[in-house]
Amino acid sequence: MTAAPPTGFKRATDPAIDQTAINQTAAALIAARRAALGADSFPGALPSDLATAYAVQSAAIAQWPQPVAGWKIARVPPALEDALGTMRYAGPVFAETVVDWTGAPLLLPVIAGGFGAVEAEFMVRVAIDAPADRIDFTPDEVGAYVGAVHAGIEMAGNAVAPVMTLGPLAAIASFGNNLALIIGPKVADGLDGLASVQAETTIDGQSVGTGHGDKLPGGVATAMAFALNATATLGQPLKAGQWVSTGALTGVHAIGIGQSVRIAFTGIEAMTGETVAAQPAA
Repeated sequence: MTAAPPTGFKRATDPAIDQTAINQTAAALIAARRAALGADSFPGALPSDLATAYAVQSAAIAQWPQPVAGWKIARVPPALEDALGTMRYAGPVFAETVVDWTGAPLLLPVIAGGFGAVEAEFMVRVAIDAPADRIDFTPDEVGAYVGAVHAGIEMAGNAVAPVMTLGPLAAIASFGNNLALIIGPKVADGLDGLASVQAETTIDGQSVGTGHGDKLPGGVATAMAFALNATATLGQPLKAGQWVSTGALTGVHAIGIGQSVRIAFTGIEAMTGETVAAQPAA
């Protein structure tokens, strides 16, 4: 099974990209995220294709004051795969939003008036720099780039409240619909140890989903191959020490402020916490 990047990528310098409009949309998304205030609609014209959506994302990354510390990989709804030419998409994870779990209860950010969701995920620590000129990795070739695999939590989040209704192009453009990564304990045996590890997500005391690596199409290795290919295509190949959040294991669970969360992985101490209002950026 291959894990090619999406078709239709263009760099932000492509003449077909209206860079002025792209920069204006990116600036509006940045302002909303920095203010940590929700919006009822997408600012400007909704991207109509992957090229435009990723161009907005790239422009926003360039304007954000923190470096990219990793990438989240998410599933495109199956009904849209043929139209978009891809099964997955990628979004940036910024340095200030990566949190190492210490065992204490977590404070999980949700943008007031925006969209929030909690996801149990396997987080891959990148072992070595990836080549900038290669976009044809297969799942069998990712082992050298996997330094470790950790249990973790992705806080999906967005200032654009209807992002899930608007679809993956809106999510791609608006920071990949990522707000934070929580890095939990290491999974024994790395990629080889995932088959026996199941995750469960509980919200307000009620189990809302279970799953394991096989829930991801092609598994974690396929998600990692996509990450290698997509980030290189975007001109930002994976770097040693970055994180790749490989996809939701138990589902994407919408959540509001003031709810309790418990994420448990087989054989690993459960991570618990409460959702709180995201704070404006300094």
